[in-house]
Amino acid sequence: MTMMKLLRLAFLLLAPAVSSWLLGADALKSNSTYAKAYGETKNLVAVDAAKDLPRYPAVEPKDALATWQVKPGFKLQLAAHEPQVRDPIAICFDERGRMFVCEMLDYSEMRDVTPHLGRVSMLEDKDGDGYYETSTIFADDLPWPTGLVWAKGGLYVGATPDIWRFEDRDGDGRAEVREKIFTGFGTGLKLLNVQALLNSFQWGQDNRIHVLAGAGNRGAITCLQRPDLPAQELGGRDFWFDPHTYEFGLEAGGAQYGMSFDNYGRKFGCSNSDHLQTWIYDDKFAERNPFYPMPPSHQSIAADGGAAEVFRLSPEEPWRIIRTRWRIAGVVKGMIEGGGRVSGYFTGATGTTVYRGDAYGADFVNNTFTGDAGGQLVHRKKIYPDGVSLVGRRPADEQGYEFAASDDTWVRVVNFANAPDGCLYICDMYREVIEHPWSIPDEIKQHLDLNSGYNRGRIYRLVPDNKEWQRRSQVTLATANTAELVQALAHPNGWQRDTAARLLNERQDHAAAPLLAQLFAEPSNALQRFHALGVLNGLGSLAEDTIVKALSDTDANVRERAVTLATITPRVLEKFTQLVTDPSVRVRFHLALALGNIALEKSANALAELIKK
Repeated sequence: MTMMKLLRLAFLLLAPAVSSWLLGADALKSNSTYAKAYGETKNLVAVDAAKDLPRYPAVEPKDALATWQVKPGFKLQLAAHEPQVRDPIAICFDERGRMFVCEMLDYSEMRDVTPHLGRVSMLEDKDGDGYYETSTIFADDLPWPTGLVWAKGGLYVGATPDIWRFEDRDGDGRAEVREKIFTGFGTGLKLLNVQALLNSFQWGQDNRIHVLAGAGNRGAITCLQRPDLPAQELGGRDFWFDPHTYEFGLEAGGAQYGMSFDNYGRKFGCSNSDHLQTWIYDDKFAERNPFYPMPPSHQSIAADGGAAEVFRLSPEEPWRIIRTRWRIAGVVKGMIEGGGRVSGYFTGATGTTVYRGDAYGADFVNNTFTGDAGGQLVHRKKIYPDGVSLVGRRPADEQGYEFAASDDTWVRVVNFANAPDGCLYICDMYREVIEHPWSIPDEIKQHLDLNSGYNRGRIYRLVPDNKEWQRRSQVTLATANTAELVQALAHPNGWQRDTAARLLNERQDHAAAPLLAQLFAEPSNALQRFHALGVLNGLGSLAEDTIVKALSDTDANVRERAVTLATITPRVLEKFTQLVTDPSVRVRFHLALALGNIALEKSANALAELIKK
């Protein structure tokens, strides 16, 4: 027996005492024996399921709210639960306020069941009381569906290797139109990674739908509706497409599950052990100059680190305790996370979403919220400028505890969504076990039921806990005329602004153009002007006069947006030269990127001034 094996055997024999020091005595109460024997040629481990793997019972929906502790001033409401919804991992709303829920019933090892168990349900709150009591299966037979977005009168759904479009034309709540639009995601991989699939479909302020492709994903993507367009190799990048023309392309990627935009179009994401990331620029600029490697566009920005400390309320799951000890002892392969701790840090960060609503007050706008699927919690970060980048910090009044946390081990916070009522909605997949099946040792896995809870699920609404707040229960954007949609671009709730911008783009009503241009000639809301630039660009009506005015806007975010959208003319170039001393570093940064597209004899002086500053 080698010295290394002797050391491992000694660890196993001393496991209770050593593990008490590493993991805490409380964690050992129900787990006293982990290795029965250690062989010369291989490790032999055994688990007494009854003793070592006690199962915690599920909590019924009527008792679910009592398991949560939420930041003072807030409370949770159940917007939906089983049987109306099961395994919710993503939600979106149409312009009528109907909720569409991506339900991944086939997680994690039932993808090959036929017909496929994955589906999308449409939920409606017909009586306006806040609970979505009516549920209809909108589309089904989907393998591992992971994301969805409503646009152009239908629903786009990602189910690797495809992106589908579903439409209900007869109004019965079930889609009779089923079109495969894009395909190729994940092709070329030996195995599909259930935790690295395309996800997080988001309408962008550039009038495109953006899709997080999943960390390490690949495949040659083609559009079945546009055979004239060449295939594009994903190669770990993210994906976008225009729902009008089905033109598509790639952009900087690298995150895992969870992506959203803030009020100014800045992109945020996360990965399991890195809960807050952003992208500083589109990586097309990095490809422009082969002689200068630009700093990475994709950055981790949490001040306390990607796998930051978190404060769960729930007990550690026994199987995780055993797996950690086996990994430390070398009995099984796997990364020893957290210095040998089972929990207390991000291991399953997911769903990072920027809150853009109007229900909580200005201090919460553009904050990020992230779930930890293994820790039963919701984590909040406030976002601050950090040069051209950003940094996220735990709020001062949330030191030592999380924004929200449950003591129910079945709670699986996997995603969030901004809603028409100005609140943040929380997707709780609600599973007994949530873990990548590849990372659970067979000796443990045989005693677990990875499908337990596939018929359950909850969607929570986070609301202010005060009598003054009144929930907005009705949405009228579906019937709004052009002038009303232009006015809605000033709405304090980001969902209304985004939906109004999308509908203006979809209708292509050029009567909107003068109304939008007028916003730059009279006092108006800065966010309304910001959105107006994108809508005008989508209408093909972004005139030089409007760009010139926007480049002199009092709001730095509007100026930055104008720089990125400007078509270079002599007047615009003259304005660019005046912006080299702009007080906003982000305006100057994007100005430098834009000047790189201009002939050097016209841009050299301005670039030199930027370099000097």
